Amino acid sequence: MKIHQSTLTAELKNKIYEEFSSAAIKATGINGLNEEPISFERRAGSNIIGCVVVQMFWGQLHIKYLFVEENYRCLGIATELMQHAFNYGKSRNCTFAFVETMNFQAVGFYQKLGFNVELSRGGYDKNSSLNYLKKDL
Repeated sequence: MKIHQSTLTAELKNKIYEEFSSAAIKATGINGLNEEPISFERRAGSNIIGCVVVQMFWGQLHIKYLFVEENYRCLGIATELMQHAFNYGKSRNCTFAFVETMNFQAVGFYQKLGFNVELSRGGYDKNSSLNYLKKDL
C-alpha cells in the first residue's frame, strides 16, 4: 500500500471525527467532543473586533481561540469576552476551563483571570514554549 500526502480535507476530517467518536462511545458510552465550537464576538458596527471561540470537551470548557484587534486592545474587551465564555461554561455545568497558549502570547493575561499553568513544554522554535492552563469555574 502506498502512503499519500495531502492537505486535510473536510471529507477526511469528518472521517477522522467519525472514527474517534465511534471509539469514544465504545469505550465510555459518550462522545465527549460532539458539539461544534461556538463564538462570542464583540463588534464595532459590522466589523468583528474581538472574539473568543469555545468548545465543550468531555464536559469541560476549552478556550480554543481568543483575539482582539490591536487598535482595541487594553479596553477590557478580552476580559469581557472571557467572562461570557466562563458564564457559558458554568451554564453547561463545567467545573473548569482550559486553554493552551504559547509563552509569547497571553499567559499573563490568562493568569490575571485566575488560570494556573499546569504544564509548560519548551523546545519549540525560537526558544518558545507551549503552556497549558486551567481555571476552576
